[in-house]
Amino acid sequence: MKKIISISLVLMLLLGILAVPAVAEDRTCGTLSYLNMTEEEDTNLSSVRRPMMRILFLHGVVDVDRVAEGGKTNYLFFDTMNDLLLALQAGKVDGIKVPYYTAKYLCSTNDELKLNREYHFENATGVAEWALSLLSDGYSFMLKEDNTALKDAFDAQLTAMKEDGTLQKLVDEHIIKVSEGGEPVAVAFEKFEGDPIKVGVTGDLPPMDYVAPDGTFAGFNTAVLAEIGKRLQKNIELVQVENVGRALALSEGVVDVVFWTRSMSEKRVENLAAKRGLSKEEQEAKRAGLQEVLTDEEKALLGAAGKPTDEEFVKIKDRDLPPSTIITQPYFSDFPVWVLMK
Repeated sequence: MKKIISISLVLMLLLGILAVPAVAEDRTCGTLSYLNMTEEEDTNLSSVRRPMMRILFLHGVVDVDRVAEGGKTNYLFFDTMNDLLLALQAGKVDGIKVPYYTAKYLCSTNDELKLNREYHFENATGVAEWALSLLSDGYSFMLKEDNTALKDAFDAQLTAMKEDGTLQKLVDEHIIKVSEGGEPVAVAFEKFEGDPIKVGVTGDLPPMDYVAPDGTFAGFNTAVLAEIGKRLQKNIELVQVENVGRALALSEGVVDVVFWTRSMSEKRVENLAAKRGLSKEEQEAKRAGLQEVLTDEEKALLGAAGKPTDEEFVKIKDRDLPPSTIITQPYFSDFPVWVLMK
């Protein structure tokens, strides 16, 4: 009798009469190596990331709910973008995680690559905009902690470039346009008297940070530096350094500045600055107003996330900073996405 039942059960499964719950598969993702954060520390941030991604899905910012698919993501770390791409093409990882505009650039220059889903950032308003700001990374310049004078000088020029529209023009020309098809453009640096400011360039995040095959420096970051140098009347000297060697090059004085891509997003910095200008009563009123517009599902997601305080979030976003370093204000923000083989 047992044998007959077993055979019948197998036949029913083969015919699809009985449904078998799908088992979510684990995924392996490649990403660039950290400088001062462990894999365990990064994994711990998933409790914040996953609810934020669900909110983005609810608002149509992302078109597929990968969180609901389940499964564990295991990360492998690589020192260069070339290593990342080789691992993806060889099937050593299921996908690679890079900033959105880097992903778009890579896909526009390689027909074998694709984004893992569609993104609609125009839908990021209200609570979705806030969730996106938590998940996004800011682009800043990193310096030694005792070089506050140069940091302040860079910050002053970045603020001026934002206010007069220069920075947005550089974003449009060197990021938006290039990511849709084209090569990063080399920018001429004006020459001035005096010692140069040496800046380390890795070339690992095109079209923002780019080094052409012939060694020519190009891309958005170099365009920003050329503008800063012109405004400060200072020579800028670009030096190619390895991604994982940036902190060492900085500490040993090989360079004065390097690019940093794991600071708080611009929107998050703006929100914190605005909050500091409010009284406790005004902050409570703003928080109450936000609660009124949240749906029950959004409230449940945020409650489950154990939302970090502003102070805790600052620590989370700065955790990968090497010791004895400081960073400027962010001058661009981007959202990490997956790139897959077609």
